[in-house]
Amino acid sequence: RVIVTSAGRVLIGTSTTWVPSEKLEVVGNIISKGTEWTIRTPVVDNDWKSIAYGNGLFVAVSDNGAKRVMTSPDGINWTQPIIAPPANAWRSVTYGNGLFVAVANINVGTCIDGGVNRCVMTSPDGIAWTLRSATISNNWFSVTYGNGLFVAVADAGIGTCVGGVNRCVMTSPDGIAWTLLAPATFNNSWRSVT
Repeated sequence: RVIVTSAGRVLIGTSTTWVPSEKLEVVGNIISKGTEWTIRTPVVDNDWKSIAYGNGLFVAVSDNGAKRVMTSPDGINWTQPIIAPPANAWRSVTYGNGLFVAVANINVGTCIDGGVNRCVMTSPDGIAWTLRSATISNNWFSVTYGNGLFVAVADAGIGTCVGGVNRCVMTSPDGIAWTLLAPATFNNSWRSVT
């Protein structure tokens, strides 16, 4: 579900009704402290996992359904691209350097396309998406952008991060070419990065 506060703040969750104790992710300014909510119905009833805002557009990604991306200029009215993005298990999306970047989790599906690891997709407008090669097909759970760098983290708790010992972090200056890194601790379950 997508929820928009009366002040225009957008939230995303998986329940059909919202109760203040349920999990919701706040995107944008939280001056209202989450006290005023309006339930909005997404275009399709997917399990929406992440939402990002950039270049005047909200973009949400899902790990299931035929079309796993939806966009909105205002957080209220949502549409889906005419051409469906790849049906990977998209877990997180961010915006930076003029580009939306999403990462996928291989446990819900597969990130292999033509024998090449494709756990990343990018879009300049949230509508037309291009598959990109991640360094490795890990369970990528979260991606963010800051200080000129995209950073993605993977969950090793489901298995182990592949690509050598403790390789659960990857970075990219452009969202296209990625470098695999090792975090400070061994094979933890990295689920979020901001």
